[in-house]
Amino acid sequence: MGVISVRPTPDLERKIRKLMEFEKADKSSIVRKALEKGLNEELKRLALNLYVGRKVSLAKAAEIAEISIRDMLELVKEKRISLNITVDDLRKDFEEAMK
Repeated sequence: MGVISVRPTPDLERKIRKLMEFEKADKSSIVRKALEKGLNEELKRLALNLYVGRKVSLAKAAEIAEISIRDMLELVKEKRISLNITVDDLRKDFEEAMK
């Protein structure tokens, strides 16, 4: 992928400078790390919303979030979301996990 250009707000610029100072890292590294963390969180949020809306299975939600099924189960537990699992869902999730 190529270069992505972003114009940070003054508040974001201040936060980037603060992280640069304490982390002893360059601006690109700080922004890349923050972007990756933010995207990972957004993928988890999307996966959870799809799972709660019964649009995807637990295994598919884990795939969307790019985490293991075990980690997805932990996330569901943390968020106090009830499991939408039937025997058929368990079978499908198991088959997905074995691929």
